[in-house]
Parts: sequence; C-alpha cells; structure tokens
Amino acid sequence: MLVSVIVPVYNAEKYLPACLDSLLAQSLTDFELLLVDDGSRDASGAICDEYAVRDSRIRVFHIPNGGVSAARNLGLDHARGEFVVFIDADDRVMPDHLERFARSGIGEGGIAFCNLLEERPAGKHRAARERAYAMPDCRVPGGEAGMAVIARLLRAHCFGYTWNKMFCRATIERHALRFDERIRYAEDEIFTVRYCAHAREIVCDSRPTYRYRFVATSLLRGQVDPETLIRTRRYICDVYEAAGYGPEIRYLAARTYFSRLRRELRRAPKHSPLARKLAEEILDNWTRYRRDARLRFFREFYDFKAFLIGWACCTPGSPEWAARLIRGLHL
Repeated sequence: MLVSVIVPVYNAEKYLPACLDSLLAQSLTDFELLLVDDGSRDASGAICDEYAVRDSRIRVFHIPNGGVSAARNLGLDHARGEFVVFIDADDRVMPDHLERFARSGIGEGGIAFCNLLEERPAGKHRAARERAYAMPDCRVPGGEAGMAVIARLLRAHCFGYTWNKMFCRATIERHALRFDERIRYAEDEIFTVRYCAHAREIVCDSRPTYRYRFVATSLLRGQVDPETLIRTRRYICDVYEAAGYGPEIRYLAARTYFSRLRRELRRAPKHSPLARKLAEEILDNWTRYRRDARLRFFREFYDFKAFLIGWACCTPGSPEWAARLIRGLHL
C-alpha cells in the first residue's frame, strides 16, 4: 500500500462528509483511510462508520477524547502505507492531491509539501475570499539547501502544519517520531521540525491541492492561553536548536515568538502579573533573537520592523519599559 491517510475527527459533523467525499474522489486509489474518532459528542462517529461500510479502504477507530495528538498517534500506530498524509476533518483536498504527492518521487527520508488554498467565509464587513500561499516549486537535498527552503516555507507560513505534507513512514518509525500528547498548541510544528531534521530530500509543489477551511473558533485561529504560549513557543525554539537547524531558521522561530508575545502583552491587563511575565519573556527571547539575527536574513520589511521594535523595547533591559513602549505605540 502506497499511502496511509490519517484523519483525526472531533465534533466535525458539519464538514466531515465533504472531507471524506474529497478523499474518496482521489485519482490515486492505492491508499488506506484511517478515521480516528476522538470521542466526538456529535454525529461524527456515526458518519465515519457509514463511510467505512461504503468503502473497504476505510478503517475507523473510536477512542475517548485525548486530543488531536493522541488521535494522530493512534493513526500512526495502525498505518500500513509506505507514506503518511494527514488531513483535518473540516478541510478538503483536490482530486489529484494524493497523486501529485505520489509523483513527487520522494524515497526514505524525503518529505513532500503541497500548497494550500485558504478559504475564508464572509464576515460582517468582508466578502468571502480564497488565497494561496507563496509556496516555491523545488526539489532539493537535505542539508544546507534544505535549510534554505525551510526558511522560505517558514516565511510563507506553510512549514509547521502536518496536513500539507507527505511523510515517509519508515523515517517516522526509525526515529520513533510521534506527536507530543502533552502539548495541544503547535504540536504539528514540533513533529514537522523533528522529522525535517532527518530529511534527505525536500520537494515543494506550488499548485494548491489542499483546501484549508478557516474556522475562527479553531485552536489554530483562537486565542491561546498566554501561559501555554510561553511554555510551548519556548519549547519550539529549543527544539529547533537541539535538532541542529541553522541560524536563519532559529532567527525566524525567535522572530515569530517575539510577535506572539507582543500581541499577548497588548491584550493582557495593564500592570498585571501576566503583563510583567510577558514583558520579561520578551526580554529573554530578545537574547536569542539578537544572537541569531544577521543582516543577510533581513529579506522583507517585517524583518527590519521587528528587529527595530525589539532593539527599542529590549535594549534598556527593563520589563516596565518594554511593556510601556509596546502598549503605548501599539507595536
């Protein structure tokens, strides 16, 4: 069997049939579909069972709610395919999604990226819209060339997700890679970072075959608890460093963290213990940010803007000054 498609399912009855129909309409037929019902309280579990009756390629697992990481891990434990593809239950894929992955020709240690089309529904003051990401077309070996591509993907905001990629299952098993079930925010980025540390080849396809549905209430788009943000983003920066990523990628990870911390500081109650903790974390992150920043990494306006904000806020070394400047100028 060529591909194992793993779909974690939790209370997705509104979107799940469209997701499954798009998978069963794939031009590539050599795949299995593992549906992991993560303790859904709506009709999602019954929908999974109905589709399993219709197609023998579908296997369904019903488990108590343990989070998306536990669901994906169970899927990995039962996968039989040479490669692994993850799909979210509220998204859809184009008919040639799996075929284009298969045509990437990656072997053991390889990873294939596809572009995604983000679908945003109409809002109170905006029309519905779609946008593709700035995904390059390329095939590069691991090492320095691979690091340069990963940096481009980080800048395009399409690196960390697991659902726009095809992974080699032998590599996953050889390095005992699983999702960290203790983490419920950015757990997919951690998995991807650890996998790509072993990547021998990276293939990117700029044609968008994954249709990502923007759901404002999802964990990805909702507000993350600041304590969770601090704990997880600091951990992610450590993972990048421990896995041997180069300074540009470590710089981008620190820059992303700096942006998240500023946003949370603006939201935090003024003069609160949380505001002070966020300001102190901004100063701590600035040490890492400044260490890995290089002028040659400043490829876009935001690189200059973020660094200047960091320099102005953090050089005095005072949490009170950093908080006052970020709040006062809404930086």
